[in-house]
Amino acid sequence: MKTGRDLIVNGELILSGDVIDDSWLGYMWAEDIVFSPTMVRNALSELGEGRVTVRINSNGGHVNAGEQIRAMLAGHPGGCRIIVEGIAASAASLIFMAGAERLMSAGSHLMIHDPAGAIWGNEEDARRHADQLALIATTYAAVYAVASGNSPEDVRALMKAETWYGPDAAIAAGFADAVADAAPAAPAELVTAQASYMAACDQLRMRLARQQTPDRASASGRQPAAERGATRKEASMANETTTPTPAADPAPASAPIPVPAPEMAVMHGRQIADAVEADRTRARDIRAMAGPFVSSGRLMQVDVDALIDAGTPASDASQRFMAIMAAAEPAGRSASPRSTMIRDEGETRTEGMIGAMMGQTDGPAQAFRGMRLRHLAMELSGSTRGYSDTDAIRRGMRATTMMGGAFGVSDFSYITTEVMNRSLQAAYVRRAATWQLVTGAALTATDFRELHSVRFGGDFALKKVKENGEYESATLADEAEGLKVERRGRTIKLTFEAVVNDDMGAFQRIPTEFAMAARTMENSMVWALIRANARLKSDGKALFHADHGNLGTAGAISAQTVAAARKAMWEQRAFGSKDSDDFLQIEPDRLIVPPALELVALQFAQSTTPAEDGKVNPFKSSLQPSVVPNLGAAAGGSDTAWYLVSSDLPPIAHAYLEGYNAPTVQTIEGMNPDAVVMNARHIFGAAAVEHRGAYRTPGA
Repeated sequence: MKTGRDLIVNGELILSGDVIDDSWLGYMWAEDIVFSPTMVRNALSELGEGRVTVRINSNGGHVNAGEQIRAMLAGHPGGCRIIVEGIAASAASLIFMAGAERLMSAGSHLMIHDPAGAIWGNEEDARRHADQLALIATTYAAVYAVASGNSPEDVRALMKAETWYGPDAAIAAGFADAVADAAPAAPAELVTAQASYMAACDQLRMRLARQQTPDRASASGRQPAAERGATRKEASMANETTTPTPAADPAPASAPIPVPAPEMAVMHGRQIADAVEADRTRARDIRAMAGPFVSSGRLMQVDVDALIDAGTPASDASQRFMAIMAAAEPAGRSASPRSTMIRDEGETRTEGMIGAMMGQTDGPAQAFRGMRLRHLAMELSGSTRGYSDTDAIRRGMRATTMMGGAFGVSDFSYITTEVMNRSLQAAYVRRAATWQLVTGAALTATDFRELHSVRFGGDFALKKVKENGEYESATLADEAEGLKVERRGRTIKLTFEAVVNDDMGAFQRIPTEFAMAARTMENSMVWALIRANARLKSDGKALFHADHGNLGTAGAISAQTVAAARKAMWEQRAFGSKDSDDFLQIEPDRLIVPPALELVALQFAQSTTPAEDGKVNPFKSSLQPSVVPNLGAAAGGSDTAWYLVSSDLPPIAHAYLEGYNAPTVQTIEGMNPDAVVMNARHIFGAAAVEHRGAYRTPGA
């Protein structure tokens, strides 16, 4: 799967192709022509906190994903220099507005227009969808207006008309700053080093010129040569050799000693190298000094870079840092020394609210014990009191004071979604999964394409070594079964009305219901393969087939029929084996039946003492009976068929999408003050892969 690192080329972030939502990755799109918020976030992490150059060529795409990427680039500590190479249209033009420096190549274009969407539904659905599109357009018009200096009304008119700009027109309208040069701008460190180099050259020239100018008396106390009438050619360049001319004074010892050109060049290069290294050391010292303050959020990286670029000595940098941080402190702050952990305080508060909403009463949640939906919204609004509770709730639902809108969602959306997510996964883990009776360890799918479960085998019987020491080669064979993971889900909407009504019952019930639905989905997918006797991809035959040696004749559960089934499983041979003695020695340990056979299965496994030795059931302690309603006639199966399965060689393989081993909840509308809209989804797949570890009897 394409990662954020793939977007980095020569130290620059390249955004080329369509803008897509993270949930679409690997599903319907060719990943070499798309980029998503997670990919951009990972790429920015790789590039670090300094100034980043972003090159964009995109027709746009998903509006929410575009806004999320714009927010990331705009909030990058070192700022972003964004260059349009080709086109920035629709959502891509919104991303372009994040640039601290916005440039366009000479032949590029910029296009802004109203967002579009598709709707399926009745008349009221269409009206609601139109209102939503209008809200999105108005929101994005405000972003364009801030970036360009135009009014939101003017920008909105441009969007409705679908306006295209070349470089000059975009600059005139305020959407771009300049036309990009053909060559990329030099890094700040290189510019600083070059300036230091030139300064060192100038200082060296001045010192050498003073050394060769006879403007003061020599150590012997003689008059300068110029006062004694001596004529002498003075050096005009630092690397020029001076030669004395004959003079009336026969004592030329008072003249400056000329420096031979080769020696002067050596001194020139060494001093320049020393000056460059000193400047690098100064920059490293300032960055090291500022590191703790940048990490704590009290100092911005841009302030550090400004001091370095200004040539500030390292000895003076600490005082400048203190002055910058003092100016940023809120009025009335106590001057007494104390420790502050700004970032940790915000995280602790967020975790406390999440814990309280999940019913926790200790740790960070203690401060918010008993919090309900309306309390959460009012707390986030900054005030739990006021003349209008509904206004406070609405303000709280769109507040971004803690998260800063970093994920494109409000604090209320982030917290409620996180509560839903954690509650859903906890309920999912608590609810047992009966399908695990016929599956082994989970496979991991990296995308939605077919995943292969491969069986290896062959003729591994040890053969007699020949007299000359030659060993007979073993033959390795393999066969593969394919399975795909599927994405299934539903939308959850937490409305403003539900928050005002403080509907905690629905809020707490939804995760449990989705957990039950996820387990039901898994049971349905897995047991349908057993019930319908699914075909194997490797040979095209049914899982339970006479040719596979795992399909019995009619018969009720008894010692005799179980013995016949065990015999067939004992005699299963390794795949690809040619030796008649190469048995896998499979022993079943699970007896799986539909509800109609529950009593028979339990009686079969119940320990009793028979009246006669010939009526002993030797399999009672070796089989664990399990009842599965998905196999019965009510589910389209059989009330008489029963199965033996070996846990060492399960017949079904299952897989989750990488990173999604449980159902998850994701916010899709996180800045809407009227509702928090989330998608609950589960990504899971199963397929029949192995016939040797299972046996089916049609029953009586």
